[in-house]
Amino acid sequence: MALDFQYDELMLANCTLRNQKADGLAYGFAFTLRYPSYRGTFLSCIEALHVTIDGVLQDPAALRFALNGKQFLISELPVLCKEYWFVLDDAEITVMRDTGIPAGEHCIEVELVHRIPYTGYFGEYLTLTSLGKCAARVASEPEFC
Repeated sequence: MALDFQYDELMLANCTLRNQKADGLAYGFAFTLRYPSYRGTFLSCIEALHVTIDGVLQDPAALRFALNGKQFLISELPVLCKEYWFVLDDAEITVMRDTGIPAGEHCIEVELVHRIPYTGYFGEYLTLTSLGKCAARVASEPEFC
């Protein structure tokens, strides 16, 4: 069973986009994501996470999901039955890209398919598809001599 509603407007409520750097070199860019529900969930209940930036679907292998001080590959989520995502905690999604993302406005779109574990009857669970979309501006970097 799948429904297309929930608290979608909460997912990207803090719509920010920033480059991630180490030793002054960009290795990707990140934004925060909030769980779109009135109660939290275990990460193992996330069945799919799709990120589109400026109309381009990002490769799931290039995504990192950080929560509770830990970072995970998207492919690891199905087995994380002890990692809990509280509704007021922001997860950080990092897209690994050598050049980061250029300054200017960008469109973030997220599709999160998640299973509601307490709805399971006879092996069937309620599955929700949450959709979030926002525009975020990346500030230009100051230039140094």
